[in-house]
Amino acid sequence: MVKLFMKKTNFSQDVTAWLDFAEYDLKSAKWQLKGKLYTIACYASQQAAEKALKAILLDIKQTFPKVHSLDRLLSELKLESIDITKINEASIELDKYYITARYPGEYGGPDGLYTKKDATTAIKCAEKIIKFVYFHLEQEDRKHLPKIHNALKKVRGEMSMKAKKSNK
Repeated sequence: MVKLFMKKTNFSQDVTAWLDFAEYDLKSAKWQLKGKLYTIACYASQQAAEKALKAILLDIKQTFPKVHSLDRLLSELKLESIDITKINEASIELDKYYITARYPGEYGGPDGLYTKKDATTAIKCAEKIIKFVYFHLEQEDRKHLPKIHNALKKVRGEMSMKAKKSNK
């Protein structure tokens, strides 16, 4: 019999752990895009956004609903008077990947279900939501600031590099 050992960490109470997992899922999505695994790249993008939204809810309310719907998570943010208009469309785009990219059924198998364009769009949507979360947490001046400042430097650096590339 094989025993699995896990670190004893209370992830449900650790905002930075949720953000770390969001970033990890986003990194995974990018690798999957490079490997032409488009369906799973879409799914990982949805997971990245979901974990980032749960982090912000955890920070604000010390809890979040046990759901996978980004729309439902955004509804919770609206209840907290957070303007979600900047990420609403990205959320709608990503929500369609949770079930179809994960479970077989009437949608067919994973190969060919989604395209490179879909995966690229999904990754951009996840990045947008993650950036929104970091900016909001920074604005709120929470206890997670060292991590947030480092992440924002990285995000801003990536954004300026993309701008330089597009100007060439």
